[in-house]
Amino acid sequence: MTAESITGALTSATGAWFALAVHIAGVLGCVAYGIGQAHLAWYLWRRPPRAAPPALPPDDELPFVTVQVPMYNERYVAAAVIDACAQLDWPRHRFELQLLDDSVDETKAIVDERAAYWRAHGVDVTVVRRTVRTGYKAGALAHAATSARGEFHALFDADFRPERDFLRRTMGWFADERVGAVQARWGHLNREWSWLTRAQSVVIDAFFVGEQEARDRAGFFVRFNGSAGIWRARAIASSGGWLADTLAEDLDLAYRAQLGGWRIVFTRDVVAPAELPVTVHDYKVQQTRWARGRGQVIRKLLPAVWRAPIPRLVKAHAMFDLLNIVVAPAVLLLLIGSAWLVLALDSQPAARPLARWVGLAQLPTNIGILPLYLVFALRPYARTLWAFAGEALRCVPPFFALIMGVNAVLFTQVIAGLRGGVAPFHRTSKYNVDAGRGGWRSKLYKPTEISGVTWLEGALAAAGAASLIVDVTMSAWFWIPFHLVTIWGFGALFTLSLVRR
Repeated sequence: MTAESITGALTSATGAWFALAVHIAGVLGCVAYGIGQAHLAWYLWRRPPRAAPPALPPDDELPFVTVQVPMYNERYVAAAVIDACAQLDWPRHRFELQLLDDSVDETKAIVDERAAYWRAHGVDVTVVRRTVRTGYKAGALAHAATSARGEFHALFDADFRPERDFLRRTMGWFADERVGAVQARWGHLNREWSWLTRAQSVVIDAFFVGEQEARDRAGFFVRFNGSAGIWRARAIASSGGWLADTLAEDLDLAYRAQLGGWRIVFTRDVVAPAELPVTVHDYKVQQTRWARGRGQVIRKLLPAVWRAPIPRLVKAHAMFDLLNIVVAPAVLLLLIGSAWLVLALDSQPAARPLARWVGLAQLPTNIGILPLYLVFALRPYARTLWAFAGEALRCVPPFFALIMGVNAVLFTQVIAGLRGGVAPFHRTSKYNVDAGRGGWRSKLYKPTEISGVTWLEGALAAAGAASLIVDVTMSAWFWIPFHLVTIWGFGALFTLSLVRR
């Protein structure tokens, strides 16, 4: 088959309508995502935030709390998280700290040393180790639950640094016996480290301050995010406990608990800072685990959500929260089909009116909703208009690069999760870095390999460049901003993955 015959087939009437169908599928995915996000934003505007939690009883009447810190080979951050958790303000006779240490390197010695230090200072610290790392984090939590004495279990990953008053500011919500868990907001220890950490901070802040807050105000299902939160032990047990059949054990348990009638409270006023991934490799490892876990949870729990006897709007948003990752394949469809559509419409004018209306349909939800969530994310860092403008100039360009470039990982991994099967748990490396000190290049756990999805990112960046050439040649100015962002996003992740940055 010659190049001329291929071009003729692609730009024929059949080819044009097929290209338009691909375009419509991509637009519909983006519009569905935009409508769901816009509806959540509406609740932020219409519903007031939660009032302060009920006051705690006297110290002698406070419940027993077990703080759990799961870790695996965390030599650079283990001491800091242990020290932070050991100093949480709670009566010592109603408090225990469990260090769930599955490490096989010198982290074990660090954990033992800090545990001994805090025991000598009156803190009840237990190191829980397993001979076999079955079930990874979920397995460690399930194993530790059998010996935990607390009525409530507070969880912190190894890169978190909870403030001393964390328990005092969150435990009050459990005065309501229906509350099974409380999730605090994630902060950032190293937001100013690089363009990558600034971009991640925008994504995370938009999620917590925008989506989580809106779901909490509306009474929808709220996610538990695996760290910086507290569970009622009875809620864990009655919901089936921690299970290791997905890589998203936190999302899995949160949905099972809420399907069983428990409520999860999100409190935006309590912030627990954590270390953001500092290399593209580590970021993609994290997103690979999260996206694949999401696919596994969709496969496992979507039918149960569909059948659940819960209010229709709550059900609709629970399903949207699980399925909104559909925006990743939608973006890829738009990229793959856009140049084809431009070429086909040039020779098939009959399809142009429909294509024009379809293109315009996505503007209100997608072009309008992104700036709104950017405002949610940046507002905590900027109290004046000038400060906000400065934050936007620093954070918005890398944000767009990141949310575009990560779509290759999200798409491939959610498909892998939907297919089922056993998946390995790859932890995200932490290096104890911040904007003023430290580094990762000379440390263990640094990137050593290039993931397979990297080559897909390179191909998508090339597709964006080819599409940009078509845009300029055919005067398709509408598509130029989109293709510039695809080149920027996929190209950045591809390049930085190759050089292991």
